[in-house]
Amino acid sequence: MAEVAPVVTGPMSVTQVTRYLKFLLEHDEFMAALSIRGEVSEFNRASSGHVYFTIKDTGSQIRCVMYRREALTQMAEVASIRKGVTTVVHGVLTVYEARGEYQVTVDRVVTEGEGAFHRRFEDLKARLEKEGLFNTERKRPIPPFPKKVALVTSVGGQAYHDVLHRLRSQCPFVTVISAGVSVQGPRAADEMVMALDIVNRLTDAEVILLVRGGGSPEDLLAFNDERLARAIFASRVPVITGVGHETDYTIVDFVADLRAATPSLAAAASVPDLGATVKAVRGYHHDATYAMSERLRRERRHFVEVNRALLRSSPKQRLHERHQRLDELTESAGRAVHGLVREKRNRLKALRSHLSALDPLAILARGYAVLTDVENGGIVSTRAGARPGARLRAQVSDGEFTARVDESE
Repeated sequence: MAEVAPVVTGPMSVTQVTRYLKFLLEHDEFMAALSIRGEVSEFNRASSGHVYFTIKDTGSQIRCVMYRREALTQMAEVASIRKGVTTVVHGVLTVYEARGEYQVTVDRVVTEGEGAFHRRFEDLKARLEKEGLFNTERKRPIPPFPKKVALVTSVGGQAYHDVLHRLRSQCPFVTVISAGVSVQGPRAADEMVMALDIVNRLTDAEVILLVRGGGSPEDLLAFNDERLARAIFASRVPVITGVGHETDYTIVDFVADLRAATPSLAAAASVPDLGATVKAVRGYHHDATYAMSERLRRERRHFVEVNRALLRSSPKQRLHERHQRLDELTESAGRAVHGLVREKRNRLKALRSHLSALDPLAILARGYAVLTDVENGGIVSTRAGARPGARLRAQVSDGEFTARVDESE
């Protein structure tokens, strides 16, 4: 049974309107099988195997989806799809209800080569590069501590708020000069050129931030404008760009003095991070204090060692040491002399004792007497020497006396 268009009475819901448009498209014979030529501006292959991409021309763009089954049957053609390639898709025009967007459900795709938008981009890039607009040596340095920053973007946009938040959190003392412009559409490039001129002539900004949030290649067309590129080149104030996402490159990114991947990163690159600076200063202070303490400790040890060496080599110290040595030697000599005297005294005492033992008088004191012949003076030591009638002199311990021998038996 053929599907019938829904009948609604009263106000319709958003879902009902979307489903009605989807019904109309899917039941239109022309939209049920059509071929469309356009340049690929976005491409994504999901993990599920489905392929999502966008094709465009000078006036519009349309989303396309090729489901896994169709993509597997045309692997070579799908592999050749990339940004800038002109492609012819065949399929059914329908509505994706979740977003209320119309899209082409593709069953066949044929790539024809590089697209006109991509060729114009590459031609302009090559020409400006040849003229020297991209030269690194001519790029102006970003001042390390700017006081004023000019922000050229759409006032009230997400990029505007992201940049202000980053500037306030990173360097709250910087002054921000806002130059509101369109960042998308036919007049966007003219407005940005005018804003750069005003900032250069009428303000004392030290850095210009030219930023825009993410978007499709069509949304970023104004940033590929030659006039805007030359205005950045002619600016006396350094320009930092932060256009789109990290993978988005536009002509102004090559001309700018510094290219950041996002608006927030552009803001971070334009001013110092005071928090990080304070932390770094604290680290330097700690390192310097530690180094100075170590230096003082080493110098103190060196001073003590040198002082000790000086004291050791001082004449006064040597004289004191010699006096001390003399005292020690004097004391030692005294002990030696006393010891020698004591030894000699003991030796003399021993000899005296020995001599006393050999003293004849000592023998006489024990009751012995020495007899000598008065006439011839000879000592009578035997009985035979005591002839009868001879006078003898007897020496005893306390003197002598004479005696006569009466007879000898």
